[in-house]
Amino acid sequence: MRIPAFSKLNFMCVVVLASVGIATAACNTLKATTDTTVKFFSSTSPGSMLTEDGMVEQKQKVNLFAGVAFENLRQDMAQGGGPYLTSLAVLMKIPSDRQGEFARFVQNRYPVLFTSDLATDHAAHLKMLAVLDREMEAHDRTN
Repeated sequence: MRIPAFSKLNFMCVVVLASVGIATAACNTLKATTDTTVKFFSSTSPGSMLTEDGMVEQKQKVNLFAGVAFENLRQDMAQGGGPYLTSLAVLMKIPSDRQGEFARFVQNRYPVLFTSDLATDHAAHLKMLAVLDREMEAHDRTN
């Protein structure tokens, strides 16, 4: 069966337009990812991320994890447990026999820990960790 020339031209136009659309979408996705990454790393003081021997500093590991897993941490903290909260506890060097207490602690303080989100505040993860540190210090002083 022979396809008329007009149909071939229409088909080629559709293919070209689809290719341009896909390329544009890919560029926009790449730009959004790059912008988010740049904003994230600029909010974590990249000059102080590494030790003298080139390893990521422990505090920065916590900051990076909290930024990448922010929404999952939000869910785990609201529920009082979960794999992301356990990972945060390990990174924060909370002893395993106190991680249940830590989970209850953050669950009880959820409203003060999460006052913004990363979509509107690119430093929300750092603010959450700063409040968590203050709350933990205050708790340790009273106990």
